[in-house]
Amino acid sequence: MRAASLAESMSQYLIDQLGDLPNVEVRLRSQVAGFDASDRLRAITVSSADHAHPVSVPADALFICIGGTPRTDGAAGIGLAMNHAGYLVTGGEAADRRARGWPLSREPMPLETNVPGVFAAGDVRCGSVKRCAAAIGEGSMAVALAHRRLAEVDDD
Repeated sequence: MRAASLAESMSQYLIDQLGDLPNVEVRLRSQVAGFDASDRLRAITVSSADHAHPVSVPADALFICIGGTPRTDGAAGIGLAMNHAGYLVTGGEAADRRARGWPLSREPMPLETNVPGVFAAGDVRCGSVKRCAAAIGEGSMAVALAHRRLAEVDDD
């Protein structure tokens, strides 16, 4: 279940903007439990700590704000380097990669983790600015870098 207040993880100016939107409903201490959709979203089922039974809510759009925890528990299992807070270390932020076994003669590309060809973008990355627009830009950049890495592998 989510927090009891948006203020725990969101800037006040964003909270104020959301409060001013007539077509947005913020549900605290809740989680999406299901969807009613075919060619588009029609409703969501919401479980809440404040209600005994899940409720169906008509909806044609949904935005889920997941907070600031990186959720990288599985990354260590595949050998991705993280900082002390669990954010993935990428590109120039990983100056000590060679000591960790960086296998290539070139330095890591921006957004590239300690595993060649594996990129991280957005809030999960150490040093990110934790903003949606930045994450979108980094995602686009990661696609271009992945193509660059694939070309590099094809040349070998």
